[in-house]
Amino acid sequence: MAKEKKFEDKIKELEEIIATLENGEVSLDESINKYTEAMKLVKECDAELKNIETKVNKIVTENGTLEDFEAEE
Repeated sequence: MAKEKKFEDKIKELEEIIATLENGEVSLDESINKYTEAMKLVKECDAELKNIETKVNKIVTENGTLEDFEAEE
């Protein structure tokens, strides 16, 4: 079973892929593979961020239950 990469590692890998693609010195097949890999990382990071956003938007009340956080305007 492969160890799950940390969010920061995924972002770093994505930046490296982008730099490689911007370099323009890779073959078309390699570019397609790198692009596919990058899109997979983007999807994983997006899902992780949405999950974190959901958690951040919850607060623990005094009795220990979770409630949606609503900021007063």
